[in-house]
Amino acid sequence: MRAFVMAAGYGKRLGALGEEIPKPLLPLGGVPLIGFALEKLASLGVKDAAVNLHHGAEKIRSALGDCAYGVHIHYFHEPEILGTAGGIKNAEAFLCERNEPFFVINADALCGADLKTALDHHQEGAFLATLILRRSPEAPKYGVLELDGAGRLRKFLDTSAPGIPQGELSQAMFTGLSIMSPEMLSHIPGGVASDISTQIYPRLMKQGARIGALLSDSYWMDVGTPARYLLANMNVVSGEYAPDFSWPTKGFLLIEGPAMKWGEGRIEPPVLIGPDVVIQKNAQAGPFTVIMPGATLGNNAVAQESILFPGGVIDEDSVLKRCIVGPDAMVSSGSGEVCEMVFLYNREQSKICDA
Repeated sequence: MRAFVMAAGYGKRLGALGEEIPKPLLPLGGVPLIGFALEKLASLGVKDAAVNLHHGAEKIRSALGDCAYGVHIHYFHEPEILGTAGGIKNAEAFLCERNEPFFVINADALCGADLKTALDHHQEGAFLATLILRRSPEAPKYGVLELDGAGRLRKFLDTSAPGIPQGELSQAMFTGLSIMSPEMLSHIPGGVASDISTQIYPRLMKQGARIGALLSDSYWMDVGTPARYLLANMNVVSGEYAPDFSWPTKGFLLIEGPAMKWGEGRIEPPVLIGPDVVIQKNAQAGPFTVIMPGATLGNNAVAQESILFPGGVIDEDSVLKRCIVGPDAMVSSGSGEVCEMVFLYNREQSKICDA
């Protein structure tokens, strides 16, 4: 099988961090976000994947090369962003070459759903596409979808399929993961930007197309804002979300259990720590903190539920809680007061995180 990995977005909700580091390359537990998608696909036997590019295209190409995480990468650059449907259409020849279903997955959303089960459901139901859904109190925020007991989608956002059978329908939200048959692409216009959720699926629902759906109770997280990015890192470090591959990766150490000394300071687990990290006198790292290679906690500094990018520095007597310190940036309060929900990308730039 083949797959399409969506990686062209701007990452605007991440602010300056998303401007400098393309969202697919943001490290989560020491692994680029897109690595989680590619590892998941590789575990299913996917050998070739299309990756669409726009923002940060060359950085993504440079980071992944022609093959990453056991998957051969075929890049589709979009001079102008084509949207979630237009991007797939742009890779039609590649995706449909073998005349078999293919996976569609976001590079910036974590999901532990069983894609093999979803593929079986897709093929057994002879569906045009099969969407992986999840029950969530956040469904009204993202848009409510409904499916029947046979696993057929009956409502997509505000659009219902004709001839809905009597009986109870389950409500859920779309995870962004799906399986498509090659015929699906004939319903997407070529050469223009289009959105799969607002333009394509609602029209297909009105036409009564066979769209499948599968509920998953697995972990899911949209890692699109600083607050969600922080939470996802904490979930990985705590074990609430377990990657589909061997983790932590080489060079990183996950420290669990009781508190322990580290250098002249101490660690309050769980903490993920990279090489060449300096924890100075009476400094404290953790709990639920990721410290990347070459970062430093100064004397009496504290970092809780935070992320320090490579080369990041927390100055002495500074206390951080739920903060992000960007690459080679320094944060300094010097007063012992808690800095909470601060995103410091570099020495000149600081802002409050989005929710």
